Amino acid sequence: MTDITFHGGVNDIGGNKFLVEDKGTKILMDFGMSFGDEGKFFSQFMNARTSNSLADLFELGILPNIPGMYRTDLTKHMDLGGDEETEIDAVLLTHAHVDHCKYISYLRPDIPIYCSEASKLIMQNYDDTGTDQYLAVKERFQVYENNRGEISRATSRTNPPIPREIRVFDEGKEFSIDSIDVVPMPVDHSVPGVDAFILHTSSGSIANTGDLRFHGRRADDTEKFVEKCGESSLDLILCEGTRVESESSMTEFDVESISTKIINETEQLVICGYPVRDLDRLMSFYLAAKNSGRYLVIDLKQAYLLKLFSGSAHCSKLYPAPDDKNIKIFIPRGTWSLIDKDLGKFSQEQLYKDYGTWQREFLDYPNVVDYRDVAKNQKEFVFYCSDFNLQNLIDVKPNPGSSYIRSLTEPFDLEMELKAEQIKNWFERFGVISRERDWNQVHVSGHGDGMQIKHVIDGAKAKKLIPIHTQHDEYHKKWHPNVHTVKQHDSVRV
Repeated sequence: MTDITFHGGVNDIGGNKFLVEDKGTKILMDFGMSFGDEGKFFSQFMNARTSNSLADLFELGILPNIPGMYRTDLTKHMDLGGDEETEIDAVLLTHAHVDHCKYISYLRPDIPIYCSEASKLIMQNYDDTGTDQYLAVKERFQVYENNRGEISRATSRTNPPIPREIRVFDEGKEFSIDSIDVVPMPVDHSVPGVDAFILHTSSGSIANTGDLRFHGRRADDTEKFVEKCGESSLDLILCEGTRVESESSMTEFDVESISTKIINETEQLVICGYPVRDLDRLMSFYLAAKNSGRYLVIDLKQAYLLKLFSGSAHCSKLYPAPDDKNIKIFIPRGTWSLIDKDLGKFSQEQLYKDYGTWQREFLDYPNVVDYRDVAKNQKEFVFYCSDFNLQNLIDVKPNPGSSYIRSLTEPFDLEMELKAEQIKNWFERFGVISRERDWNQVHVSGHGDGMQIKHVIDGAKAKKLIPIHTQHDEYHKKWHPNVHTVKQHDSVRV
């Protein structure tokens, strides 16, 4: 018998956490954060307590309280057990978006994480440039006896990180986890390294679409997945429907061509905003800038991610290297803003200390620029500026005749509307937009529209369908004769 328990990702956009049990084998498909569940209780000013995070998330129903699954440094400190043997054999990660992977940081490090090479690189980027713990666990609440015989709190020096067991699979190649045979199939989405899964269990075959679309740069991959589903005699498909109510979409190539036109028509600086790790969108702006005779100016996090990809044998040819001749790397003001000081007063070593360890190597790249370069030569650049670094506009001071291309999803709730209004204030302040001349919205979603999802459903030919990653299962019911809607924590037998 095979059972699937839905601990998230149903009647919700994201938060996928599906536990598959077959003949004693237990596999989690994704372990992501639900923006909706967290948003009910938390905000940017109030989060789960550091000292009691797991207990808080259990109590609020955000995480399932399953013994033996979570990090023992947290469970023991919070009096939640921790001596139990884990029964989870693996996590199958579709991709490295936080609504699919964020809560992996709470899992025990000895639970293997199966993922694509690109997903591993993106998680490494999260870890190295921030505070996440996807690839290694930095144990908390640890103590040791110091040289004075006193109990001291452990630090990263006295308590080095514990690496997780990351197992990179070959996309398209079947492998086994005990009684379950897994076929990972690459699909098109808004980040690289995204995989859908077909599981062959003792009770039948299950497909999980993950997040997919047909209007990006890898539409053929999604089509091959659908064909594979049709050949697999599926008993069940878990089918996403984020934008199932939407009509046809623009394509990633439309983003490139429209942006090229805007760039060519702009007399001064072109500023762009898009998700920082959406490398396909970076590629669209890279090509648009190149075709317009400009450089694309990227930030340090993007430079670091391109460095990781260029150093990977499997992924090195997917995207340009950070030192590509058509790319400039923007060096922001450091902790002391030494970039704008008389460096005769300081050593090169002191300058380096103004930046994080992962940032320092880029200071010596031949293609770096700072705000002075961008401000002086505005006609030469397409300048990436994320919503979190709008302060850079104060230094760059865009000239009249500059433009802004926003390539992010439009607001769909009050919080996002307020944020969008705040961002508009920045661009209005510097004369890039006005109430009469708004920014250029040029964006396509990482998710398929209604007709694309219908194509997946029709092509998969599954006996039963469970809608996931959607709040509009009425469309699935219209397109499939046997749709089973589940609630959070419901179990279904295959």
